[in-house]
Order: sequence, then C-alpha cells, then structure tokens
Amino acid sequence: MMPTPRRSKKTPSGNTSMNRVHELPFAEGDARVFSAVAAAGSFTTAASLLRMTPSAVSKAITRLEAALHVRLLARTTRALHLTDEGAAFHERCVRAFGILAEAAEEASAGTSVVTGIVRIGLPPLFGTYFLPRVLAGLLVQHPRLRVDLVSTMNASDVVDRGLDLAIIVGDLRDSSLVSRPLGYGQFVTVAAKSYLQRAGTPRTPDDLSSHRCLAYTRTDGRSAPWVFGRGDANREVSPNAQLRSDDMHHLASMAVEGLGIAHLPLFVVTHDIDAGRLVRLLGDDEPEPKPASLVHVGGRTIPLRIRTVIDFLVASELQGTTSRHGTGGRAR
Repeated sequence: MMPTPRRSKKTPSGNTSMNRVHELPFAEGDARVFSAVAAAGSFTTAASLLRMTPSAVSKAITRLEAALHVRLLARTTRALHLTDEGAAFHERCVRAFGILAEAAEEASAGTSVVTGIVRIGLPPLFGTYFLPRVLAGLLVQHPRLRVDLVSTMNASDVVDRGLDLAIIVGDLRDSSLVSRPLGYGQFVTVAAKSYLQRAGTPRTPDDLSSHRCLAYTRTDGRSAPWVFGRGDANREVSPNAQLRSDDMHHLASMAVEGLGIAHLPLFVVTHDIDAGRLVRLLGDDEPEPKPASLVHVGGRTIPLRIRTVIDFLVASELQGTTSRHGTGGRAR
C-alpha cells in the first residue's frame, strides 16, 4: 500500500514551506555580535562598539554557540581566540553581511543617498592630524553615512578585521588588495634652536652619536632605528637615546622644549617647523619618502558607501598633506 503523501504546510503568505529552506538556525543579531567580537578581539571592546553590556554580548555568543552546536571562541582569563570553526564562520558572516548591505544600497540606489557604515583602518597619527577635518567635510555631504575608525598599521587587517578600507604607509606586500595612492610620508630630523645653540648642529648622521636623541619606542620595547639616505645608500643609525617614548606627540613636544633631537614624520612637526619652534636637520641625508596608500579588498563590486569614501579621501587635502617633497625651515 502506497503511503499517503504529506501535504506541504502553508505559510501565512500562502507559499509552501519550501520558502523556509533558508531560515537561519540562529538569530542574525547574535551572529552580528559574534562578528563584532571576532573583529575587535575583545568582549569589552565589542560591547562598547555595539553599545551593549559585556554580559549581553557574552549571552549572545553563548546562544549562538548553542544554536550551532559548536564552539566559536576559545576564552581564557587573558586572551580570546577564534577556533577554526569560529574563524570560518566569521569569514562567511562578514561576506554575508556585506552582501546584505550591498543589496540594500542597490535597492535604494535611485535615491542617490549614501547610507551605511564604513570601517576605516588607519595609523593612529593619521587620526590625529588628518582625518578630523577630512571627515567633517565628508559627513556634511553625506549626513546618513557612518564611519568607524580602527587603529591599525597592517594591510592584512583589512581582511582579518573585516575593514572596508585602510590607510597604509609603506610598501604593500598583499597583492590581493587594491590600492590607491594618497601621497608620501616623509621622516625628518628636527631640534629646537635652543638645543642647537647649546649642543651644536649635527652635519652628518654620524654626528648624532654625540647628541642627546629623543627615540621612539616600538611595541617590542626597543628604540626604532633612524633611517638616512636613499636607495642602496640608505643606512640605519641607532639613536643615543636618553629620553624615549612610544608616543610621537611626546617626542615632538620634548624637541620643542629643547631636550634633544627627534626623528619624526614630517606631518607631526610641520606646524612647529613653520612657526620656527623646530629646525629641520640633515636634509641631504633624509630617507626616501614612504608611499601612503588607500587599500581595500578586490574582486567584488565596491558598494556605493565605500566608493564614496574612497573618492572623497583621494580628492581631499590628505593627498597634499603627505606630499613627496615637504617644506620647512632647515639648519644653515
């Protein structure tokens, strides 16, 4: 006897349950919370970005892991890591949310209104010196656009942290990223006139060994070397550092006060040079300027919100501010 075929259950809209094939076994909101935690690497940071409590974020992750029957995050008292399953799920979530955002933009493209969130990674100093005035103009033109800024020094963070764009200084090694030139970043050696009057003016990089230098401290605790010369003639000098800091603002301020010689990005000290508070030294030995680039993931249609920000940044004063050949007072 043939079994009686089961009738498809009707949905409220009149369609059969086949329309429910793509129902998610978890709450989309929980997946978005997980993606934020994965990108931030911290429950607390993600909670702050999402304007949630850390407890609510933790509960969302617990619900998601229970719904998927898999552990997505490995948590210890000191660190938070994605499991292999978590990393794969995060990558798919980033792509899926991107597709949804693009679909929303295409649906409303006829309105010519730029909406949505653009996540931009940039070196910390760019956020201090350039972005405030540039973003002010961008948001005036596009008031429904939202921008999230993330401090980063690595192009790989565009993929690893789900960024839409990043400003990177230096040569790019990841060929999978599309780049647009923004200009150049120049390092210069500077000191206050008061210091030079007391200690004399260095004429070559070798002279720095007899001067008090203000050194930048890297994340590994070591002083960053000072690079001089161009091309094959470039060389590194270890500064005679009596004062060190991991904040270039501190170094610039100490140089202005006459505490020693500093080696800093030109845009950090441009105003002090122009105002006569600092003198530019060793101009003939300055290193080759480093290119500054705006990078994003290639191989897909760029959403309108990201395209708008790219075009605005490329056309903005950011390009001129990081020009290849800076000006400024030099020691004579």
